[in-house]
Amino acid sequence: MRHLQKLHEQYRDKGLVILGFNCSDDKKIALEFFNENSATFPTILDSSEAAIQVGFQGYKMCGVPLNYIIDREGKVIDTWYGYEEGHARARAALKQAGLEIQE
Repeated sequence: MRHLQKLHEQYRDKGLVILGFNCSDDKKIALEFFNENSATFPTILDSSEAAIQVGFQGYKMCGVPLNYIIDREGKVIDTWYGYEEGHARARAALKQAGLEIQE
C-alpha cells in the first residue's frame, strides 16, 4: 500500500493515476486500513453484487491486490497480482505507457 501511495505522491503531476478498486472488503474495514496507512490515492469501495461481478468476471480478478498499468488511451499494458520488490515489472510497463519512473 505504501509503495502505491509513494508513486501517487511522486508522479501524479506527471500523468500517473493510481486508482484502487476494492469489491471484496467491508467499507468500514477498508477505510480504516486506508486511514492507518495514510493512503490518499482515489479508491473505489463497492462490495455490491454488480461491483463483484465487474471485478471477478469483467476484470478477471481472483485475488488481491491485482495491479493494472493502463496507458493514456485506456489500453491495459500489463496486469499482475501482488507486490514486487523494486517494481521492475511496473517500471517496465510504465515506461511502455510513456511514463518513466526514477529509482
